[in-house]
Amino acid sequence: MNTENTETMEFDFRRILEAIIDRWKMIVVATVALGLCAALYSLFLITPLYKASATMYVNNNKNTVSENLSNNDITASLQLVPTVMRIFDSRTTLGEVAKKIDLGYTADQISNMISFSSAEDAQILTLTVINPNPEHAYIIANAIADTAPIKATEIMDGSSVKVIDYAEQPLRPFSPNVFKNTVLGLILGFVISIGIAVLIEITDESIREENDIRKLYPDVPIIGAVPEIKVTLDEKTN
Repeated sequence: MNTENTETMEFDFRRILEAIIDRWKMIVVATVALGLCAALYSLFLITPLYKASATMYVNNNKNTVSENLSNNDITASLQLVPTVMRIFDSRTTLGEVAKKIDLGYTADQISNMISFSSAEDAQILTLTVINPNPEHAYIIANAIADTAPIKATEIMDGSSVKVIDYAEQPLRPFSPNVFKNTVLGLILGFVISIGIAVLIEITDESIREENDIRKLYPDVPIIGAVPEIKVTLDEKTN
């Protein structure tokens, strides 16, 4: 019984492998087609996005960075970072930024463009602005970097936020990633075409050899079989 199951598995694997080999042209065409579609979609249908980032230093007191700080000061400064993020993203702060840049954005629209990040155990805060317009991303990031630290210092008495690096105008979009999307399209096309080739083979009930009959009708004895006839080139021409 185990021998029959092993033979059946080997036969099914061979059929699937042959189906893939027989339909290699379809697989290649489908793979290239989906890869090309992904590339064209990324190039012409997805809006390019640009990002500009500014970094700031969050301090628990108004002293300069060069002065000696205790562990308690550093810990307190780290705990202030989430609060600073909330102040930067507040309607009051972003409302002032919107008025300052005068580009037609509301505070809520600017809020949807910005994100914050901070390294673990570091008092460094990174502000990132994402916008379809590279100049607008640059202007908004630097306007927040100029306005928000003042607002944070007013609210958190005794603390300070200092700009380390202002944003630079991005020269190229960071999204979409055309290469990545193209590779994903190629992989998807390959997988789908392989699946279609295997599905066609599995649903194909045509009988091509003796084992096909045994598989479909295991209880019916085979009385005889027509031998395979190979015709040579000379016989074909005659």
